[in-house]
Amino acid sequence: MIRDRKKQHKDFMLLCGVYIILIVIGFMLPFFSDHEYSISKHTLYELGAQKTSYNWIMNVVLILLALITFANGFRILQKQRIQLLILLVFCVSLVLSAIYLSAPIDRKLVFDSFQNEMHSVFSIITGISFCVYSLVISFAARWKSQKLIALFVGIFTLIGSFLMFIHSDYRGIYQRGIFIIAFGWILYSFKYYEYVYAKKEYFKLIKENQK
Repeated sequence: MIRDRKKQHKDFMLLCGVYIILIVIGFMLPFFSDHEYSISKHTLYELGAQKTSYNWIMNVVLILLALITFANGFRILQKQRIQLLILLVFCVSLVLSAIYLSAPIDRKLVFDSFQNEMHSVFSIITGISFCVYSLVISFAARWKSQKLIALFVGIFTLIGSFLMFIHSDYRGIYQRGIFIIAFGWILYSFKYYEYVYAKKEYFKLIKENQK
């Protein structure tokens, strides 16, 4: 039991570390990236775009973040099957968004259009699946405050994603805000959220009390 708690704490701290690295890289790497890159106008995905200097750094961080997030979630949400499944979809789509790279900022360069199209598909799935995940977590959370926070994060993500389309000159700011809030909430939920009993667990407790 003590060993499991130490392992869980180690995994959580690892996730915290990668989250901090994401924020640092998101604001520092642009200074070493494409000279046309703008923090306010361009997204994190465009830091990892094709033909972009040091693009592998951003993509490695996104992949690590997705893998470590699911590793923590699997340990915490084992009894919440639907929530865990949606989290898996979110993490896999984030990994694939970092494997299939978007087109470079300079569209005059030759790039792989298939990769760009696949990136668009998986990045959309990433956003949708996260919103669904926050919704299903709100159903499973035990306390009202936790439910409201989960709903707020989902709504914030939807609004932020919408603003990225209508205010394209500030896409980079909106997306960074979404990533910071979304993964900050995931960290918080992994640490502090309590969940209602799953049906199987509930019926098992009833049977045990009847004995």
